[in-house]
Amino acid sequence: MSPKERAIKALTLQIPDSIPTFELDFQLSQELLGKEFYGSYLHEKPFKYNSKKERERMIKEDAELFIEEAELLEHSIIMVSKSENIEDNILIGKEIKKLIGEKYLIVAHLDGTFGIPDGQNMAEFVYWLNDKPNEAKEKAKRMVEEAIEKAKRYMEGGFDGFALCTDYCFNKGPFLSPKMFSEFVTPYLFRLISAMREMGAYVIKHTDGNIMPIIDQLVACGPHALHSLDPMAGVDIKEVKQKYGNKICLIGNVNCALLQIGTKDQIKESAEYCLNHGKQGGGYIFSTSNCIFKGIPLENYLYILDIWRKERNY
Repeated sequence: MSPKERAIKALTLQIPDSIPTFELDFQLSQELLGKEFYGSYLHEKPFKYNSKKERERMIKEDAELFIEEAELLEHSIIMVSKSENIEDNILIGKEIKKLIGEKYLIVAHLDGTFGIPDGQNMAEFVYWLNDKPNEAKEKAKRMVEEAIEKAKRYMEGGFDGFALCTDYCFNKGPFLSPKMFSEFVTPYLFRLISAMREMGAYVIKHTDGNIMPIIDQLVACGPHALHSLDPMAGVDIKEVKQKYGNKICLIGNVNCALLQIGTKDQIKESAEYCLNHGKQGGGYIFSTSNCIFKGIPLENYLYILDIWRKERNY
């Protein structure tokens, strides 16, 4: 079974030959391979090129780096979102498929729903929702329609799906109350996911934090998978699997904080807990509860991959 086939089996709630794995973002390229992408996940360093030839070289080298990482780490999904330029990302995805065919599931970062605003605008955002709800809903609609148009471009470029990475929750719960979330986010998230699925895309919904007060709404919106399942916010994969494992694929729950500062025993306990409870009946992809960010020791990530290799088979 190819990595892509393995991922699709899990995303469609079937049992693959073994548990697939991937990371929403892997930021330790320099530590692993002595190389860096030309772009950055946070879009602080979009591609800067002086000629068509130079652009082609940069795109080819980034595509090769994505493949090299996926091969070494045995990921089943490649997340292509290192440039703020959609066309660059599409060309990278095409180059990946040119080099290795349909071996991996290729996805892009894309969302179009309201999330947690930055600290400077939180109060203003909440007042706006309360004082001008119709205006807010019109903007929410426009944002989603714009995201759908971008999704069409990605799918026409050969991508397989999307990770919707807008965050909705803090550790104590969602930023918006469940009632407000149902009014200002859920209908638009449902519209976005429905449109993507109609295009034939696989859809992963990501959000950190304590999602339990709104998890019913997230599941009802119909993504193939729910990513993060944040243990630092008290989200327990065992509980989520029991309640929703027959409705949605689960991704994540390995504690990122422990990967950064925990002991080997703590890291092992977290990884094994996720594998033991996530894999039951299929529909699980092994992953951390956020991403492999700068500051996590590479050896700790490689350690949980060793645990995964020992326990991944069904």
